[in-house]
Amino acid sequence: MKGISEKKLRNWTLPLAIICGLFFHDFLSSFYALTPWLLAAMMFFTCSRVSITQMKVRPIHFMLLSVQVFGGVLIYYLLRGVSEPLAQGLMICLFTPVATASPVVGAILGADVTLMTTYVLLSNITAAVLAPLFFTCINPGADITFLSSFAHIMQKTVLLLIVPLVISWLMDKFTPKAHEFVKGCRYTSFYLWAMCMMILIGSTIHSVIQDDNPDPTLEIVMAASSLVLCLLLFWCGQKAGERYGDTVAVRQMLAQKNTGIGVWMTISFLNPLASIVPAAYIIWQNTVNSMEIAKGREDRAQ
Repeated sequence: MKGISEKKLRNWTLPLAIICGLFFHDFLSSFYALTPWLLAAMMFFTCSRVSITQMKVRPIHFMLLSVQVFGGVLIYYLLRGVSEPLAQGLMICLFTPVATASPVVGAILGADVTLMTTYVLLSNITAAVLAPLFFTCINPGADITFLSSFAHIMQKTVLLLIVPLVISWLMDKFTPKAHEFVKGCRYTSFYLWAMCMMILIGSTIHSVIQDDNPDPTLEIVMAASSLVLCLLLFWCGQKAGERYGDTVAVRQMLAQKNTGIGVWMTISFLNPLASIVPAAYIIWQNTVNSMEIAKGREDRAQ
C-alpha cells in the first residue's frame, strides 16, 4: 500500500504544484529568493546518481546545443518586429538550458540518466557563457554592464550547478556511506522541482497582476505561443530520439527546459512582461510530463 501511495503522490505532485502556483501567487511570490537554492539542491541529488567516468560528450549533445543557441537567436530576430516581449519570451524558452530535473523524469521513464546529466551540465554552462553577450546585444539600454551581467549569470547558473556536482563527487570519495544514503533519496529532486516550479509560477502571476499597464490580448498570445513551442519541441525530440535510439532522453533534453532560470533571467535582464512565456511553458511542459509519467506507469503495469 505504501508503494501505491507513493506512486499516486508523484502522479499528482506536478498538477497540484501548478494549481497552487496559480491560486496562491501572492503568498508564494515572497519565496522567490529560495529558487536558486532549490535548483542547486535538485542538481545535487541528481548528480549523486551519476559516475564522472561515464559522462561523455556525444554528437547528440552538439545537435541539441545548436537548437538551444541558434534556435533562440533565430526566433528572436524573426519576431522582434511583431512584439519585443513575445520575441524575448520565446527566445528565452529556446535559449534556456535543459531542466536540472530532466534526468529525474528520464529515470522514471527509463532513459539514459548519464547521457541526460552530461547534457544538463553542457547546456547550462553554454547558457551562462553566452547569455550575457546576447542579452547585452538585444537590451543595450539596460542599466547593467556586460561584465556584471556575465558575473551574475555565472554565479546563478554555473556555480549552482558545478558546486553541487563537486560536493557529490567529494562525498562519493570521502564519505561513501553518506553518499549512498543520498543516492537512495531517489525522488527528492522531483519534489524539489515541484516546489521550485510552484514558486516561479506564483512569482510570475503576481508580477503580471501588479503590472500597471496590462495587455490581456498580448498576454494570451504569449501563453498560446508558449504552448505551441512546447508541443513542437516535444514532437521534434520524439522524432530525433527515434533515430538516436533513446526517445525519452532526447525528447526530455530538447523540450524540458529549466524555466526557473529562464524566468529569473527574463525578470533580471530583459522585459519582465516576457517572463509570461517561460512561466506558461512551466505549466505546459509539466502537464506533458505528468501525462508521460502516468502513461509510463500504465504501460509497465500492462
